[in-house]
Amino acid sequence: MSDVEIFYAELNDASSALTTATYEVLMEAANVIGEDTGVENPAQRAGLRLEMHRRLTALHDAAYDRNEAGDALAAAISAIANKYTELDAELTGGDHS
Repeated sequence: MSDVEIFYAELNDASSALTTATYEVLMEAANVIGEDTGVENPAQRAGLRLEMHRRLTALHDAAYDRNEAGDALAAAISAIANKYTELDAELTGGDHS
């Protein structure tokens, strides 16, 4: 296996691992809902409930932002791997798809 093939395989593995990780974050983020804090309003603690709502919503939004960034990074890694394939085919005169 050539160095290019090894590097190409590592890029594909990294892209797959990142895609899997971002999918898992997306699934977990779906479970974080600011409306369901598990706290009613005991002893008139509306402030506690509102603060928990605010923080859970922020966590949820941050997870989705990270997911979008992860998807973009996985796509960039995949694009780099594709360019390596094209370059290898051009240099060797063959098609390695």
